[in-house]
Amino acid sequence: MGVIFINQKSFNFNNIEIKLHPNVYDPAEDSFQIIESIKINNNDKVFEIGTGCGLIALFCTNLGSNVICSDINPYSVKLVKQNYEDNKSKLKGSLEVRYGDFFSVLKKNEKFDVIIFNPPYLPIIEKDFLSKQDWIDIATNGGIDGLKLIKRYILNVSKYLEKNGHAYFIFSSLCDRDKLNIYLNKSGLKSRIVSSGKFDDEKIDVYSLSKIE
Repeated sequence: MGVIFINQKSFNFNNIEIKLHPNVYDPAEDSFQIIESIKINNNDKVFEIGTGCGLIALFCTNLGSNVICSDINPYSVKLVKQNYEDNKSKLKGSLEVRYGDFFSVLKKNEKFDVIIFNPPYLPIIEKDFLSKQDWIDIATNGGIDGLKLIKRYILNVSKYLEKNGHAYFIFSSLCDRDKLNIYLNKSGLKSRIVSSGKFDDEKIDVYSLSKIE
């Protein structure tokens, strides 16, 4: 994809060295909240959408899961491949990085025990969204109500979950919870909030979705 990295920063998390890149969204409080909220078992099949620097995917791999992660940002894809190679000898599971949008990167009949999405959720007025080529802007743009991508996720994720699987996503109090509940009801999935955190004037919830028996 012709991506060149310069002036990289990095940090260490659970003995995993994570390199960062100026064109890839840095992990924030919500990233670590979702890590603390998800339940991962050894050999779980995990899919992460919008992996960014790969922090969550590598965390799952370190627990022994077999992970597929994806991003539409070519800088992200190359960065995660580099982070995986740099840490591969220490990781218990496997990781594959795919370039593309949402579930389009999956092969026919691929299903997962755990699916994770930390979506762009900031409500954005389109006229204020000046640079569609700015990858950081794209990583935060949740559309007018903040739910543009969350809606897609909720209404489609069931097809890719194993029978006893769980899908996780982040919701911000900056978004419209009434609309969110409409989408959750349409999904046919059981939903629950597994953790909540307060950051400045914003409340962050981690939701878990599962199939109703």
